[in-house]
Amino acid sequence: MENSGSDKRSVFATRPVPVGENPTLCFIEDNDENLILYEWINARYLPEYTFQLYSDGFFLQERLNAFAPKPDLILLDLKMPYITGFQLLTRLKAHPDWKHIPVVIFTHSTSPKDVEHCFTAGADGFINKEISVHGITAQLVEVCEHWLKYT
Repeated sequence: MENSGSDKRSVFATRPVPVGENPTLCFIEDNDENLILYEWINARYLPEYTFQLYSDGFFLQERLNAFAPKPDLILLDLKMPYITGFQLLTRLKAHPDWKHIPVVIFTHSTSPKDVEHCFTAGADGFINKEISVHGITAQLVEVCEHWLKYT
């Protein structure tokens, strides 16, 4: 596993795969304030990317076969109602159309057990989400630079 540059709390299990222009990043996050923040970060700092924002994993889980266009990267919160991030991760990695899409866990959890559990289930990265707006912005810039390379 590789530790990312300056943030020792970001761990990536695999390397990025090149994507085309206007890559899409899918957020699955139950905190509405975070979703609003991600939208603001997208508009202000990362406009070259398309952000898809979902408030729970149930929506995506129910549409795995029909969901289009598929994202280039998924950022997944762990602690959510209805379906946990771990449950959705397991389903995504078992689905033939979704298993190749990198999934990075983006959570406030610092539990080594959560990290190990997620990597065992197929997570491609695990990031301990910062608390501050500046910190989250820096993390998302790093994620996009690391994972969403243009071909």
